[in-house]
Amino acid sequence: MREVAVADGTLAWDVLELAPPWLATPSTVILHHGLGTSADMWSEWLPRLAMHHRVVRFDMRGCGRSSALKRAAKLDLELFRDDVLAVADTSGTQRFHLIGESLGGTVALFTGATCRERLLSITTISSPHRGTRMRILEGWQQLADSPESMRAWSERMMAYRFFDGAVSPEALNWFQTLQDRTDPALVRGIAKLVRNMDLTPLLRDLDLPVLLIAPDSSPFVESELVSELHGILPRSSLQIFAGTRHGLAFSHAAACADLFATFSATLRLNSA
Repeated sequence: MREVAVADGTLAWDVLELAPPWLATPSTVILHHGLGTSADMWSEWLPRLAMHHRVVRFDMRGCGRSSALKRAAKLDLELFRDDVLAVADTSGTQRFHLIGESLGGTVALFTGATCRERLLSITTISSPHRGTRMRILEGWQQLADSPESMRAWSERMMAYRFFDGAVSPEALNWFQTLQDRTDPALVRGIAKLVRNMDLTPLLRDLDLPVLLIAPDSSPFVESELVSELHGILPRSSLQIFAGTRHGLAFSHAAACADLFATFSATLRLNSA
C-alpha cells in the first residue's frame, strides 16, 4: 500500500483501477472502514465495484498499516473527514462516491454535510448519526491498556457483529485476530466521540443522494435510528437486511456491493 501524510502520522491507502477501457472517465469510490478492522475488510466488495469504478481504500488512523494513534490525540469528526480528503487529494480525486461502514459511514455523512462539493453520493452501512442513546458504549471508556482487556472486548464485539454461521470460520478468525489488536486508546476515543455526537442539524439540508444500508439486529444502530435518519435526509433510500448484525458490510459484502452498484448506475443514468 502507499502512504499519505496527515496530522500526527500517515495513512496507508491503495487504488484499484480495473474498469474497462471504454469507460473513459470512471467515477471514483472511496471506502472507509470502521473501528477494529482495516481496508482489507472490503476485499469481497472489490470485484463488484472495480468493473465500473476506480476504487480507493485506506486504513483508518490507528488501524491496520496506518500510523498508531498518538497518546494525546483528540479524535473528532473534522479529523476523520480531513483524513478522507487527504486520501482523495493524494489519489488525484476531486469528486467521489464515499462508502463507509459503522464509524466510516458517520464520517461520510459529516463529510457530505461539510464538504458537499467533493462528493457524488454517500453510502452508509450500520452507521449512526447520533449517539446519545448508545448505552452499550458506556464501558468502553474504562477499557484497560492490556491485551487481555482488548481480547475480551473483541470477543463481545464478534457477537455484536455476526450471528452464528454468518461468515466462514476462516473469515471469522481473520476478523477477530485483527480486531484483537485494536488500540484501546482508539476505542476509548471513538466511544467518547460517538456518545457526544448528533449530526441531525447538519443533515437536514444535505441534498446529496444517500444510500442507507442497515442490519435489523445491531445493538449499536437500532432500526428506528436508521429510519429516523432516512426521514431527515431528503434524497435517501433505505435497505434493511433481515437477520443481520452490526458487521453487515463484511458478512453480506456481495449483496451490499450489488446494492451500491445499482444505486450508482441509477445516478449515472439520471445525470446523463
